[in-house]
Amino acid sequence: MAKNKGFLRAERLFYILQYLTNRETATASELADHCQTSVRSIYRDMKSLEELGIYYQNEGRKGYKLLYQPVQTGSRLTKEEWMALTLFPMLSEGITSGEHPFHDAYRKGLEKVMSFVQTGSGISSYGGGLGERIRLHARPRDSAQIKIMPSVIKAITENVTIDVSYYAIHRDKETKRRLDPYYLVPREGHLYLVAYCHFRHDIRVFRLSRFQEVKVSEEKFKLPKSFNIDDFLAHRWSIIADDDETRFIVRFSEKVARYVLEGEYHVETKRKMQEDGSLLLTVTVHSHQEFLRWVRAFGKDAEVIEPVNVREQLAAEFAQMVRIYQDSSR
Repeated sequence: MAKNKGFLRAERLFYILQYLTNRETATASELADHCQTSVRSIYRDMKSLEELGIYYQNEGRKGYKLLYQPVQTGSRLTKEEWMALTLFPMLSEGITSGEHPFHDAYRKGLEKVMSFVQTGSGISSYGGGLGERIRLHARPRDSAQIKIMPSVIKAITENVTIDVSYYAIHRDKETKRRLDPYYLVPREGHLYLVAYCHFRHDIRVFRLSRFQEVKVSEEKFKLPKSFNIDDFLAHRWSIIADDDETRFIVRFSEKVARYVLEGEYHVETKRKMQEDGSLLLTVTVHSHQEFLRWVRAFGKDAEVIEPVNVREQLAAEFAQMVRIYQDSSR
């Protein structure tokens, strides 16, 4: 008898779940009529459903409201769902939009995870919308990048070669490249792909926003054991290595010293406050041009002390700027 009673109760839970799934809300009385049982039994059944990981909220006189569709495919995340919940929200904009190739995996993975996440009053009702309220990207959504990112991440995680169409900005030309993608590296608000270029036969850095098209091939590659990403990026002020190692000493005025002092940089720097409130920064970098672009942004509040040839170069640049601004014919 107890076994039969247990079976009937399980069947009743199923009917309650189906009823709530197909309606916006349902009262305990409605559910009792539907299941041909008492309201008191419905109260117990609703508590049992909550213990099983099925969450709802009480809408007062309107009754119970199911907060999500139960996942029927099991609780284990697939590889695509795991990437959609972890990698893509950090690296790829628009995953909460139906346009994104991995949107369905994101939704299914979110439902599985949410079935285990509780708050004091039940499951959080934010769902995927929360991802839109925490803006990890400062730039407007680029629909082209939404399509490119899944292919790049797939190639990295599976060690697969990609064929790309890449805009080389210094030559103002679109080129075809075959790449073995090693690492994705964020720098200064952009993502860069560190990859072995079959065309150049060398490891190069590519800005992701300049990819026009990415196709995943069937060719596998092995990440060289000799390659170390930390060594590769060492002494790069940002991401590009454009020169031999250069040691810079720069004096920053009291006005900006505190900002330079609190800054976090990709290379090791020596920063020392001076008695007059200024700050001396000493650094050795491969990225000559990148570093100078950063220094120039401080204008008259940054003075290059060494090397002398760079100091002379900047002096000539600033003299030319003075002539430009003094030219009344412009």
